[in-house]
Amino acid sequence: MSASLEVRDLHAGYGHVGVLEGVSLELPEGGLVALVGSNGTGKSTLLRALSGLLRPSSGSIAFDGASLVGANPAAIVAQGLLHVAEGRRLFRAQSVRDNLELGLWATRLAKGEAAARFERVFTLFPVLQERQRVRAGILSGGQQQMLAIAQALMHKPRLLMLDEPSLGLAPAVIDQVFDAIVQLRAEGTTILLVEQMVERALQIADTAYVLQNGRVIGHGPAHELRNGDLIRQAYLGASASRKVASHPIDTERNPS
Repeated sequence: MSASLEVRDLHAGYGHVGVLEGVSLELPEGGLVALVGSNGTGKSTLLRALSGLLRPSSGSIAFDGASLVGANPAAIVAQGLLHVAEGRRLFRAQSVRDNLELGLWATRLAKGEAAARFERVFTLFPVLQERQRVRAGILSGGQQQMLAIAQALMHKPRLLMLDEPSLGLAPAVIDQVFDAIVQLRAEGTTILLVEQMVERALQIADTAYVLQNGRVIGHGPAHELRNGDLIRQAYLGASASRKVASHPIDTERNPS
């Protein structure tokens, strides 16, 4: 399967503070890739770099062979890469429907196609149809997360990046959100998922990459990572495991 997104030796940070140090990864078209690691390892920084919110200091990002380095966020969205950031960044004073309509910005769709996109997100998240006239700011946290994802889906992304979609949600709502992610993947949407609920992420992902201190320390099939020792190393440090060297998945240590 061809890669829709290829990242090579990416370095990025904030001012003089480096965060990403030589990150490389691939997302196959139609695949679901999980990006896991403890807090502060650079996962959100990577998504910001991919979506044009942060300019890398070096390295390459290619989406279907076209470079995204230096492109502004609007141009990246126009290419079909959508980023649902952590924190549910919605227009809280506007209604649910208004937020969804804002997701159609710059799409220039025929009325029938726009209606089809509303129908799709309402099928995926029925509560949004029920509450479409309600202000986004008074929705529950779970409903706001659904709305943030639905707003991105209105643009019909070819690649959807989700940053901590389960954060702060009740277990039942987390189930609904993960069910929606699985459905989107089944429909052919390429997904890059950053998620602290590692077990849940690895249950639904095809492939996973593990970040530690701004570097990819290993990657492979998600089911192998679930059963291996690399995740423990990433979250608890190298002293937590003495078996990583013999782990069967591919490991990749990027140069400093």
